[in-house]
Amino acid sequence: MRPRIIMLTGVTHANRHQVTADINDAVVSAGGWVSDHTFLSNIATNFRMVLPPQGLARFRDLVTTAGVHLDAESETAVADLIANEKGLPEELPASLNVTFIHDEPDLRREVPAVPG
Repeated sequence: MRPRIIMLTGVTHANRHQVTADINDAVVSAGGWVSDHTFLSNIATNFRMVLPPQGLARFRDLVTTAGVHLDAESETAVADLIANEKGLPEELPASLNVTFIHDEPDLRREVPAVPG
């Protein structure tokens, strides 16, 4: 049976490039790895990762230090997992959706025409 995915949500006013790097570093520092990520213009990024239970507190602390404010539901979910760390599987699939609050215009990318 596959473990339930831990779904976390946060917001930040910090620079999205720096926050993205900091979150990647937080995952690795917590003993996990980033399995994928999706950039939604310059508005949000969704990180998909795998974390060990014993790294959850470190991950949460580093994400907070990076300037990402987790919502109340995410904070509660992480606190509950930390409290029940002993009964958890060795690898926890998780996702973190970070919304970037800024005054920049939408990021636009030129898509070249494909011949044929």
